[in-house]
Amino acid sequence: MRNIIIVMFIAAGLISACDRVEGPYIIPSEVEEVTVEFPPLDPSSVFRKLLIEEYTGHYCPNCPDGHDELDRLHGIFQDTLVIVGIHAGALAVPHPTDANFAYDFRTNVGNELRTFFNIDGIPVAIINRYPSIVSPARWQSKLEAEDRTPMAAIQLINQYDASGMLKVNAKVTMLQDYPNALRFSLFLIEDNIIKPQLKHSETILDYTHNHVLRGGLNGTFGDFLTGDGILQKDSTYTYGRSITFAGHDWNPDNCSVVAILHDKANGKVLQVEQLRVK
Repeated sequence: MRNIIIVMFIAAGLISACDRVEGPYIIPSEVEEVTVEFPPLDPSSVFRKLLIEEYTGHYCPNCPDGHDELDRLHGIFQDTLVIVGIHAGALAVPHPTDANFAYDFRTNVGNELRTFFNIDGIPVAIINRYPSIVSPARWQSKLEAEDRTPMAAIQLINQYDASGMLKVNAKVTMLQDYPNALRFSLFLIEDNIIKPQLKHSETILDYTHNHVLRGGLNGTFGDFLTGDGILQKDSTYTYGRSITFAGHDWNPDNCSVVAILHDKANGKVLQVEQLRVK
C-alpha cells in the first residue's frame, strides 16, 4: 500500500488557439470517487474570494510591472485574492534566437482562455471572469467593486503520495439560490520558478515567476457537478480528480490547486479557493 501524505485545509473562504505549445501537458483524468471526510462547514465563516487571471509573457518588457502590482494587491487582499498567471500570446513564445528565453511557460488551457476572452496586449487581467479586460492601473478599483456576498463554499483536501500522484478532493456547498448552470474547474499553478524575464530593456536571468498556470486537471472550462449543472441551495457536491507529477518539471513544494466555481453562460465566478499541493 502506498504511503500517502495528506495535506488538509478547510478551504471554504475562511477570514491564440493556433499557438503551438510544447509540453508538458496535463491529461485530464476521469472523475473519481471522493472517500475523504471533510470537516463541518460553518456558513457564517465563509466569505467570497476574488479571482484575478493575469495574462503575461516572459518576453513582455512591461509585464514585471504587472507582477509588482499583483504583489502589492496580494498584500492588501491577503488570502481573499487568488492569482493565476497565464503565459500566452506572442510574447510568451520561446524566442527563436535568444537561448535565455527557450523555456515554454504556455499551456493548452492558457491558450484557449486567451482566445476565448480575446486577449491582445499584455499585461492585462480578467477579474472574476465577468468580462472586462483591465490594465494594471485599474486592478485595485475593479477588485474593490466586486460583490463579496458569499454564494458558495469550496473545501479542498489534497492527497499527494511518494510516487508523485496528486488526488484533489473537493466539496462544494451552495449557500444561495442560483438559477444558471455552473461549472467547476481545477487548475494547477506553481510559484518560485526561476527563469529569465525581460524587464523593460533588461534581461533578468534569475527572475522569480509566481502563480504560473501549469494546466487544468479537468480541461479549460471544467465539469458540471450535476447532470445539468444546476446546484441547489443548502446542498453539497463532491468531486475528485488525479494527476501525476512524474515526467514533469513541476516542484510539488511550490504548487497549488485552484478551484473555480463559475457560471457556464457568462463566466462569472461565484467562488474560488486555493490549496497547496503539499
